[in-house]
Amino acid sequence: MTATVLSPTAITTEERSTGSRTLRIAAGAALVAGPVLWAAGMWTSPSAAGTTDIDYVTSLGRDGTLTQVSALFLHYGNLFIGLGVLAAASLVRGPKGSRLTVIGSLLTALGFTNVSGMLLSDWWNLSAAQNLPIEQAAQVFGGFKDSSLLFLWNGFEMFSLVGTILLLVGLARAGVLAWWSLAVFVAGFAGLMFVPWDLPKISAIAVLIGFAPFAMIGARLLQRAGIGRR
Repeated sequence: MTATVLSPTAITTEERSTGSRTLRIAAGAALVAGPVLWAAGMWTSPSAAGTTDIDYVTSLGRDGTLTQVSALFLHYGNLFIGLGVLAAASLVRGPKGSRLTVIGSLLTALGFTNVSGMLLSDWWNLSAAQNLPIEQAAQVFGGFKDSSLLFLWNGFEMFSLVGTILLLVGLARAGVLAWWSLAVFVAGFAGLMFVPWDLPKISAIAVLIGFAPFAMIGARLLQRAGIGRR
């Protein structure tokens, strides 16, 4: 009887391969789910009568369950995209597009995860709307927005746009995605900017369109991990 002895190098390589596959599956699933959760958050977003702080806080306090459901969808949608996108660079083989992909994924992750944390304010506004006179609750919200160092948090939201553009350009240069994926993202993002505030369901559709490239990246990661292959 002969025993098969694996060298330390072989064991390390096997473990590394297993770990990489697991991370790709997790990241791929997160990127596929993220846009859907984001869209669900917009779809269930409480409707407001206007664009003032009073209108906004009133809408959050009207239905506590709906407010929390929407906030949870948006929180995890942002979080899944922000974490999952860090694996995008593993799809690039060779130097072409690699630098843009790495920089873009890091900026995108920073932008989306920062937005994810800011969803906690929905719970504070919900509580304020239900326990204070609405004018006072809106004043509290206004004071929060006027905090002198808040820009060091919400100012990174712009990285969600800039980072994603760099990421998609890098992946397109590397041949991982088609160039039209960049146009899809820009069109969906523009839709979010110009869709009227009182049409959250239309905004949800814009999210599904604009964030589709994240799901495409997720699908590529799952394919590289051997999911869906025959």
